[in-house]
Amino acid sequence: MTASAAVPRKSWRRLIVALVFFLAVPLIPQLRVVFPIEQTLMLLAALMAACMVIGWRQGGRLSIAISWLLLAAALVAWPSVPQGTQSVTLARSWLFSAGNSYMPLARGWTLLLAASFGLVSLFGTAQSFISRALSALAFAAGVGFVLVLLSPGGLGRIATTMTDEYARRNSESIAQLHEGANTEPWKDQVDKSPAIQRLNQLTEEELLSIPKWSAILAPAILALESLAAMAIAWSFYHRLKTVPIGPTLGRLRDFRFNDQLVWGVAVGASVYLLPAFTEGKTAGLNILVFFGFLYVLRGLGILGFVWNGKVWRLVVAIVASFVFAVIIADSLGFLISPIFPITAIAFALGLGDTWLDWRKLFHAKAL
Repeated sequence: MTASAAVPRKSWRRLIVALVFFLAVPLIPQLRVVFPIEQTLMLLAALMAACMVIGWRQGGRLSIAISWLLLAAALVAWPSVPQGTQSVTLARSWLFSAGNSYMPLARGWTLLLAASFGLVSLFGTAQSFISRALSALAFAAGVGFVLVLLSPGGLGRIATTMTDEYARRNSESIAQLHEGANTEPWKDQVDKSPAIQRLNQLTEEELLSIPKWSAILAPAILALESLAAMAIAWSFYHRLKTVPIGPTLGRLRDFRFNDQLVWGVAVGASVYLLPAFTEGKTAGLNILVFFGFLYVLRGLGILGFVWNGKVWRLVVAIVASFVFAVIIADSLGFLISPIFPITAIAFALGLGDTWLDWRKLFHAKAL
């Protein structure tokens, strides 16, 4: 079966920025202890292979699909290396340390997600990307949850494995930080500026504090990381191929999804906040973070629609957020990040869009 229309060409600039950032996860200590899967190249290759197979089914070249399948298989099955031998290189984006119990989890999720995304794309050709991605994520999470429950140790073993993995990454990053601080050029800089030494201490303290919440939020962050990987693979495929396998990604300003997902926020908030669900507090928090982030993205899209490419509107929004942060900090007695007001505003706009349809209202006023 051949495609009836070619995919319109789009700019590579934003995709390259997203791709570089995603592949840089294993190289940045703070990101290594946030993202559950640091083998990001392996994850992207598996999803690209799934896209290529669907493209072949739509009339694309079999040789290209086989090439990507072989690449993905090679990265997934790549032999592990002895512990402590990995350096600060891109090799971390597919390599695992020997004897690491985290390795089968990362590989298993990669294969499960790629297979789910491929199946959903194969049978849901009319669906938008976000609908396919969320369906694939739900299917993979459901199957994965059942497999975890049936495995020895269950959910407790997974939580322990991720806690140990974050601790290992932290130890490795801190050791490299100390190693770099002991080099002669860096020592000279520290002697000249004590602020640099303080920066090293703050970085180490930050690395030690992040896993306390990233381990708790690992399911939500894994889901968001997987969603980002699917979006990058989807965009990358449609810039490489002329055979479409579905609608291309639209602009952030047009981003929206099924309004029924508001129940995800409602359920997550209820389970997390209500005393009756104390035992499921962590699960509620993860549900709330995942769906809350989706609504933050939707709210940022609405802000982009309001800005309409006008830089002065963006500048006003940033300045206003800083002022808002200072006012709140003065009231509370401690400093908060200016990102929080923007996030709160975006979440409120995204959630309110479920009922008010802000873009339609702004468009009507513009007319």
